[in-house]
Amino acid sequence: MMTSANHLTVLENQAQSWAPQDVGVAVSDPTRPAPPVWPQEALTIARAVPARRREFAAGRDAARRAMNALGLDAQAVPGGANRAPQWPVGLTGTISHDATSCVAMVALSGQFRGLGVDVEPDAPLPEDLLPEICVPAERAWLEAQPANERYRLARRIFCAKEAVYKAQFPVTRLLFGFDAVEVQLNAQDNRFVATFRHHIGAIRAGNVVSGRVGAVAGHVLAVVALGAQAGSQNADFPVSAIG
Repeated sequence: MMTSANHLTVLENQAQSWAPQDVGVAVSDPTRPAPPVWPQEALTIARAVPARRREFAAGRDAARRAMNALGLDAQAVPGGANRAPQWPVGLTGTISHDATSCVAMVALSGQFRGLGVDVEPDAPLPEDLLPEICVPAERAWLEAQPANERYRLARRIFCAKEAVYKAQFPVTRLLFGFDAVEVQLNAQDNRFVATFRHHIGAIRAGNVVSGRVGAVAGHVLAVVALGAQAGSQNADFPVSAIG
């Protein structure tokens, strides 16, 4: 039986292998006591329930250890609009958690315009959520899959969409729903391509972004990186700051 520590190690190793080079990765356990949040962060959770406080503290602990993994000093990551992390100047990053794990990724903003990570329990997506999460083409593809895998694959689509949204948000500050993108899974090699269905800011209908998604140690993990330099992953994806 896999212990809590073991499953976190497996998850961290997989996240690191899917992240591009020069991305710091760390995983923490939100069920265990975490180091105290920094004063700049405390206001974000001043009125939060205990469970949310634990998740927040574990996520910030992972974020600081991800900075350390890059050889950087740890810094505060307060919450901003829509509860999104406010990364220090010169850095970009992403944090996600489920009930038993927090994953953080951090990189220099000169190398990556945005990062997106999402972690979810490896459980079937509730059937009643399918129309909200999946567009018609995705639902048609799922119908063609084995019945015992259909809703687990739907969970991967959900996770991939969350990672795409998180990767672009720190740059554009644009909100969009699950119907904005259509995800095509390649479950055999844990890859996906997300195609935008509508114009959203600088993003045009038909633009694509690729990433990784798959089942890892009892979780579903999705990773997206928007490179800032020619030739890097998703460097041609037309996401840019608004205004």
